[in-house]
Amino acid sequence: MTDSLLSVLRERPRLAELAAFPFNFDLARADHGEEVVLVSGASLEPIAGDDTGGTYFLCDGTAVLYASSEGEAGLLGESVTDALEILIGLPGWWDVLHPDADAREAVQLPYAPELDTMRAELRAGLGLPERSPEELLARLHGTLLRTEPGYVLLNAEEGLAYELLDDLPRPTLREQVLAAGLPDKPELGELPDEGDEFGWVAVAARAGLTAEARIRLIRLLDDTGPDAVRLRRIVEGLEAVGDPGHAARAQRLFLSLQDTALARGAASRILARLERLAGDHAAARRALDRAVTALDAPPLPPSVPPVPGQEELGLGLPEPVGDTSAQGWRRRGTGRMVAEEFLRLALAEAEAGRARQAREALDEARALLDGMTGPNGDLGDLSRRAAWAVQALPRTTV
Repeated sequence: MTDSLLSVLRERPRLAELAAFPFNFDLARADHGEEVVLVSGASLEPIAGDDTGGTYFLCDGTAVLYASSEGEAGLLGESVTDALEILIGLPGWWDVLHPDADAREAVQLPYAPELDTMRAELRAGLGLPERSPEELLARLHGTLLRTEPGYVLLNAEEGLAYELLDDLPRPTLREQVLAAGLPDKPELGELPDEGDEFGWVAVAARAGLTAEARIRLIRLLDDTGPDAVRLRRIVEGLEAVGDPGHAARAQRLFLSLQDTALARGAASRILARLERLAGDHAAARRALDRAVTALDAPPLPPSVPPVPGQEELGLGLPEPVGDTSAQGWRRRGTGRMVAEEFLRLALAEAEAGRARQAREALDEARALLDGMTGPNGDLGDLSRRAAWAVQALPRTTV
């Protein structure tokens, strides 16, 4: 759906010219420079830009989101009409994105002496009423506060979230949970300590604030460095709120911090599961191949050199050995878990109609299971379901 005022601007060059200058809503600049998506998955259409490299997006055919070239974004209006009323009435809106703002600071522009005349012409052409600066500022702030959770913008390639455009105060996740009346619902569990951010994320998800919990976890991920414990909790939280894609992003970082063959293999297997759940079967297969490669790797030389003079001392100390953590993994539970993930990938590929990929994954699983004995080699029901699904596929390569 296209907003009626957007159609008017596209059809009337004089009005489009006024919108572009001095009100900085330029239809000719609708190119953001990088691919972005909404966290909600709603449609996103660039409709205009400004002279700083920022872009105005139409979200799901209605609301208008502004994204700067510096990685910040915020909701400006519930419609193009709402957004244009603010841009025309408060052309200096960038200066009033804080709680103590004075609306009068955004009404005039020093480089546009005929602004009032141009404002009146554009309002008349678009059929917009004249509203007080104070009313427009209140609407702007109210709309910006609705950016989270549904209108958070993500870099499509890396999944990083844009920062908030404004400095307006917002309730913490804990405050949102308490405002939702959680203390009156003892069945949801004991409340965590005030500073336990992951605890409040979990409680928020149980209380039905899943979108809010998800956004908080994504922002925690964006701010987390090489901290394996923290990354593990983020992975668990994102998977729990139904976001395997961002959980996979966190798991890739977690994997990069593992320093033994067994740990790298286990982390790669978990990554494969998350990639599969996110629908990226090719990435899941790469992660499984990486798991096998890591687990099969020969022991690395010891990282600590022998003590100088050890031989002369005649202590009879054994030669130091490298990483043997994954030795015999194919005959142990690790091999069973890798085989299980290959079977689940075979099922997923079969359901997607990719016959060649499904057969290859099934063959990898069977090769692992054939080398096992006892209970580790039995994945009965899952093995049968995967085999039946693959057998039902046509003999073609996809």
